[in-house]
Amino acid sequence: MSNLKTIGLSVLLSLPVAAYGLEQSVEPDQVPTKKQTTLGYYLTPSEAHDALEQTPEIVFIDVRDPKEATFVGLPDSVDAVVPLMTVADEFLPDKGKYAMTPNPAFLDQVAGIVEREGRGKDEILFVICQSGGRTAKAVNALAKAGYSKVYALFEGIEGDLNKETGHRDLNGWKNAGLPWGYTMTETQAWQPKE
Repeated sequence: MSNLKTIGLSVLLSLPVAAYGLEQSVEPDQVPTKKQTTLGYYLTPSEAHDALEQTPEIVFIDVRDPKEATFVGLPDSVDAVVPLMTVADEFLPDKGKYAMTPNPAFLDQVAGIVEREGRGKDEILFVICQSGGRTAKAVNALAKAGYSKVYALFEGIEGDLNKETGHRDLNGWKNAGLPWGYTMTETQAWQPKE
């Protein structure tokens, strides 16, 4: 009986998100160009949260710098923080922010998390960042590495910048009222040597 449950779960996890009773409500042409991915799979935070509630085995990766995740917070259901880029010590006065340095081990570290969670490259993976830009870059890198069902949470954890208020209060995981916090577990924390 347990083998049947395992086989059933394996089949379920290899199906598109619609198989979880959830349709992708966002058409690729509705996604801003800088947030579009080569795979074209997009979810709102609420859609992703619903899918994770139904099937917590879906691997969920936060690709922000771990310090950013610590101070800004992260979704409770994130399996791990694996930064696409980390914040460097170099301040860029013309941009008003610090430079970002690529994480050369990003793909290997994601592969380690996917393996740790007992999943594979052909199974669903959710990716999130602050507001969707790094998510798109991460999804494209993962697609190039052979991952075939990577969904971009294109609104991110904080959402888009509201030009009227100067705050990120338009959309995103936090603004949708979904569960998040400032504390991460040891398994969620970035392990740069994995």
